[in-house]
Amino acid sequence: MKKTIAIILSVVMILSLVSVAAVNAASDASFTVDDKTYDVNVGDTFNYTLNLTTSAAIENAQLIVYYPAEVMKVKEVKFDDAFLGTVPICNYNIASYPGEVDINLSKVDATMTGIDFTTKHLFCDVTFEVIGKGTGAISISDKQGEVIICDVNDNDITSTSVFEKVVSGIKAPEDIEPEPTKPTVTKKANPVKVKVAAKKVKAANLKKKAQTVKVFKVTGAKGAVTVAKVKKGSTAKIFKKVTVKKNGKIVIKKGKYAKKTYKVVIKVTAKGNSEYKSKTIKKTIKIKVK
Repeated sequence: MKKTIAIILSVVMILSLVSVAAVNAASDASFTVDDKTYDVNVGDTFNYTLNLTTSAAIENAQLIVYYPAEVMKVKEVKFDDAFLGTVPICNYNIASYPGEVDINLSKVDATMTGIDFTTKHLFCDVTFEVIGKGTGAISISDKQGEVIICDVNDNDITSTSVFEKVVSGIKAPEDIEPEPTKPTVTKKANPVKVKVAAKKVKAANLKKKAQTVKVFKVTGAKGAVTVAKVKKGSTAKIFKKVTVKKNGKIVIKKGKYAKKTYKVVIKVTAKGNSEYKSKTIKKTIKIKVK
């Protein structure tokens, strides 16, 4: 019974941790622009840009950019004054009008050329900072529910004007490209081969000095090759006295050896690479002391 309760408590704790992790991973707030939703966190900044195209040069433009004041505040509003040839009237972050950027562009021009938006051009660029949690939308209109744009003859050209609304600095989930999946590589078998040969060593020579003999050869290996001796299967008497080298040679330490055949097991590993698997081969070498 106690074991069952412990298991249930463990499951509950795991589910709680998963739930907390999911909450922590969620965004603080979100807003929409033209039916596209953007997820944001407190401290994020982003830009909301309006590009305007009109059928004729304009003399006056009035509009309000509405935004959720509990979620974000305006850091800065930029205009292309050199292109417009005028200084726009722009009010924002006013306590009595929360969530509004009020913009008025006008140009008193004796030549009646107006402000040229007949090709797409920057109308305004608003930098927002996320200050709180919640949801909302960013939209444009004036206090009467429409944007006022007039030509130099004071004729309304709103119906033939086009605003392009661009959000930058953040992306909507559908605009985020997924991480490319790495192609699955089927590796080939490592073609490494190990050939061994029995060797004879004179006991008299071993009594005088260490003896080096070439007893194996590695061919076809793909990747780095390592060689090691294996205790299991090797003759105990000689195991500690033998050094195995990667070049196929073994060194038998100087000493007194009984005249008989000794066994040394070696392990050869070819590490492989991006195309070939790793492979290990074990071989038994016979050393006859006579």
